[in-house]
Amino acid sequence: MRMMDKAMNNVIGKSPLLFRPPYGVTNPNLTKAIIKGNYTPVGWSVRSLDTVIKDERKLFKKVIRQLQPGAVFLFHDTSTATLAILPSFIRHVKSKGYEIIRADKMLNLQAYA
Repeated sequence: MRMMDKAMNNVIGKSPLLFRPPYGVTNPNLTKAIIKGNYTPVGWSVRSLDTVIKDERKLFKKVIRQLQPGAVFLFHDTSTATLAILPSFIRHVKSKGYEIIRADKMLNLQAYA
C-alpha cells in the first residue's frame, strides 16, 4: 500500500486516503495497514459480476436492474464487457435522472492527502 501511495504521489502529487479492500474483505493484518495508513475503506452496494459475465447484454441488463439512489457499482477496468457497456450505462443512468459522482463526494470524505 505504501508503494502504491508513493507511485501515485510521483504521478499526481497526492496520496490516496480511500481504499477498496480486495474482494471487499479485510483481515487483521489488512485492518492494521488501513489504520496505519490512515485510509478509509470504501465498499460497494452493487456487484456487477463483470469478472464472470462476459456477455455485454447480460451485464448491462444486470446492472441497470440494480440502479437506485446512492448505489455504488463495482466495475473492473480489466473487463472488456464493462468497457463495452460503460458508455451506454452512463447514458442510461443520466436518462433516469441520476448523477454520477465520485465516492469521496458522495460520502463527504477527503480522497487524497
